[in-house]
Amino acid sequence: MNPGYVYVLLCYALIGISYPIAKEAMTLIPIWIFTSITFAVAFALLYPVVRTLDRIALSQIGLPAWVAISIQSLLGAVLYTVFLLYGFSGATAIVASVFSSLAPAAVLTFSSVFLKERLSVRKVLAIVMAVAGVLVLTLPTADSAGQNTWLGMLFLLLSTLSTAGCVISAKKLDVQLPPATLAAGVCLTGMLFTLPMAIAQGLSFDWYLLSAANGAVMIYYGALVWAVPYVLFFMGVTKIPASATGMAVAVIPLTASFFSMVFYREQLHLTDGVALVLVTLSILAAEAKEPIKPTLPATL
Repeated sequence: MNPGYVYVLLCYALIGISYPIAKEAMTLIPIWIFTSITFAVAFALLYPVVRTLDRIALSQIGLPAWVAISIQSLLGAVLYTVFLLYGFSGATAIVASVFSSLAPAAVLTFSSVFLKERLSVRKVLAIVMAVAGVLVLTLPTADSAGQNTWLGMLFLLLSTLSTAGCVISAKKLDVQLPPATLAAGVCLTGMLFTLPMAIAQGLSFDWYLLSAANGAVMIYYGALVWAVPYVLFFMGVTKIPASATGMAVAVIPLTASFFSMVFYREQLHLTDGVALVLVTLSILAAEAKEPIKPTLPATL
């Protein structure tokens, strides 16, 4: 098996586990402060690896590489996280995980447009089923009124599109640097992008409200949602097709839903279940092997 698949699957599994944890953290910690601090934690963990193992000075990386890294950071780190965390204010972690399942359909579409990967009828059907799954979430239910809002779901959709853009840009803007160096660059630029808003929020935030548990959550997020997953992502994304990377996002709803129900007592409503089934079918349809057309012998 291509190890690239293993790296990407592990990356998205770690991200999926973080969904319910991040949702709970947002009840106290402002979004921009949380995001900027977790980027700083991740960079602090990765920088010694870059200096000792990769033996690369970040100041020596050329401008084209920094532009590519900044695009990766903006799409796959900053916008993905901020939209996701704002979405948590108007949606459950399970619904957020369902929206993440739209990423394969978005990657398939973007791959066709930007990478010229062939979009077959089967893949079009996969996109339709994924969109249908998300539309199911907009149906009102008797037991979930008030939990999910249109604004919350819009932010989750934007988060998903940012993820898809990150996958495409990673393939389009391939940078020849070690995975740990790329991950450190993403975390550094992510911290710089979010720092102005974090400072603005910090001026009015009561820092005495933060506990040791909150600090532990931010260290966990920086290590196991940014540092390790991004190293795994860059280790795998260049070894497999962009569409396959998009399909691997299916791990997120599985891990997020499991941890939300087991550890955070969230309920899986009927619409959530139907949506998960539809997006799972869309992924299976997208990943099914194309039938091999028999070739007729040439006639003389």
